[in-house]
Amino acid sequence: MRRLRFQGYPNIEYSRGKEVKIHGKGVMVLIGTKFLDNILGRNYLGYKGLTFVMIWFITVAVVEAQTLVKQTPTVAPRALSSLGDSFFGKKAIKGWGGNLQRLEDEGISLNAQWLLEGFDNFQGGIKIGNAFASTFDLNVGLDTEKVFHWKGGKFYVDLEDHAWQDPSKDLIGDLQNFDKQNARPYFEIYELWYRQMFLNGFLHLKLGKWNANDDFSVNDNGVFFLNSSDQLTPTLLTLPTTPDTMLGSGLYLTPISWWSIKFGIFDANQSDAFGNFAGNTQLMQPTKDGLLLIGEMDLRWSHAFFWDNEGNLKLGAWHHTGIFTRLDGSSQEGAKGFYAVFNQAIWRPRRTSQRNCGVRTFVSSGWTQSSVSVINWNLAGGLTWAGFLTAPPQDVWGFSANYAHLSLQSGRPYSYELALEWFYYMRVSNWMAFIPDVQNIIHPGGRYANALVGSLDVLLQI
Repeated sequence: MRRLRFQGYPNIEYSRGKEVKIHGKGVMVLIGTKFLDNILGRNYLGYKGLTFVMIWFITVAVVEAQTLVKQTPTVAPRALSSLGDSFFGKKAIKGWGGNLQRLEDEGISLNAQWLLEGFDNFQGGIKIGNAFASTFDLNVGLDTEKVFHWKGGKFYVDLEDHAWQDPSKDLIGDLQNFDKQNARPYFEIYELWYRQMFLNGFLHLKLGKWNANDDFSVNDNGVFFLNSSDQLTPTLLTLPTTPDTMLGSGLYLTPISWWSIKFGIFDANQSDAFGNFAGNTQLMQPTKDGLLLIGEMDLRWSHAFFWDNEGNLKLGAWHHTGIFTRLDGSSQEGAKGFYAVFNQAIWRPRRTSQRNCGVRTFVSSGWTQSSVSVINWNLAGGLTWAGFLTAPPQDVWGFSANYAHLSLQSGRPYSYELALEWFYYMRVSNWMAFIPDVQNIIHPGGRYANALVGSLDVLLQI
């Protein structure tokens, strides 16, 4: 679930001034989930089904909101660690009598997340209609220093189940994936890796199966958006990411605090089915063999020109050694490309010292060979505002534009696809967030009529 793992964007969380235990919430979740399963089991995928989802979650949100008495909000401006920190931070698990918190204090983190999504295509695309999707994650992280007194080691495993429909293929026909979670159903070991730090953080080694977009081409200020191109350049067509994560190894060097360089080798091809129990996600790779070689340089700063705010610039290049089928039907040995990602915080309210408030922006671009990829170059940009309506920030507003140029060799009627996205992230409790989203997709797939699609994401910390 790539969108839920933030590497560079500050975490948004708050502390309660008074702890309140809510009796019966688990029963409500159980009953509501069972009712939802019954509805979806009958293929009742119309407006009434989406209305039920909205009404049920809003009702539970109201009950939760009534318990948030005497709040004393504070913000922890830190990124979520890859060792299993939840989207809502440690406060969410304290409601379970502190048992999970005690485990985490001992070096073992247990986390479960459930993302429910509803989509409605109002016009254009393949067809007008609606769809639903569900992604459930269960992961465990282990800090070897706390557990085994082995300094600098981290172990992580994540099981992921994705169910129901793929609206990109069933409704829209877009190439950029207007929601990065869009995929056919699958069940897999999403991640299983070990990372070791050496020389006080100068050197990191990582081995196993993981989402390469957690480490490469990470768009820190694009993680709240749904569209895949806001999080990853679509020209990086062989990068093992949602849902086709792959085995690989990574080497990370940080000589100084503001500069780092990283390298990765991945078994990114259709033959790598490790940990795939259902769904054959490896078949999304364009080649049957070969390795992906990728490198990236990252520059970071805390002051830029007249902005007294942080930012970064990432430059990367990649090469795949496999045999590719060209768009004209012939074969080609190897493929290559490069990309750039720029992130900058441009404004923060004077009334607060919290660095995650205010306005942030990003620009990203990528290129690859037009002989093997329908999208041969792209340009994306966006703007977010954390704390748009609330202070401390419990909401984020954003807009982005994603332009994808289509190869002439693809034979598409249109030469580009353009996705315009508006979203509003709203956290209503420690364990729930709503993300309504609207996208206008121009020339989806380079062949369909302009689409207008609305989405509603409900994110639960279970």
